[in-house]
Amino acid sequence: MIFNLNTSKISSQINPLFVYLQKQKENQKVTKLVEIGATFFLISFFIFFAIKPTFLTISSLLGDIKSKEILSKELKTKINDVIIAQDLFSQVQERYYLVESSLPTNPRFSQATSQILSSSQNHQIFFNKIDFLMEDSNSFSTNISTTSSYLPAISLVSELLQSRRLMAIDNFTFSLSKNIQDQRININLPLKIYYWQNDAEK
Repeated sequence: MIFNLNTSKISSQINPLFVYLQKQKENQKVTKLVEIGATFFLISFFIFFAIKPTFLTISSLLGDIKSKEILSKELKTKINDVIIAQDLFSQVQERYYLVESSLPTNPRFSQATSQILSSSQNHQIFFNKIDFLMEDSNSFSTNISTTSSYLPAISLVSELLQSRRLMAIDNFTFSLSKNIQDQRININLPLKIYYWQNDAEK
């Protein structure tokens, strides 16, 4: 009976110790859970406020690099196109003077007058004046009436047809002079002279 009483006393004395240890164990679990939660919170906070902006910055930089690479390729292509166009223009420019003198972009009456007078003087054929008549948006005409010997007149017609400026002679007439002793012929030479007017200038 005495033994049982002592056991009860010991049990009653040890029981608070077990309770205390149990609470300490539970407190340790809570502490660990709090530590784990705090760790996850700090990691999430770090990812959101530190790593995310860095990631966005890196993504933006990569996007800029890609865009600049594409832009650089496009610029290189355009530069090559410009270089090719300049080469072609330089080749065309060498021939432009010839084309412009043959079929100018405006009537250029002075040029036509100069060529007609030069050809006439080459064959000793003279006349007082040249009058031009506008026919349409791409040509004008004149009529040469004078007297000359037959061979110079034929040579004049040939030279005008072969001149650099584009001209057409539809019909021309040679007639004998009324003065038989004169041995000269009357020349009636209608000329149609062309030019090329751009649509923007019409």
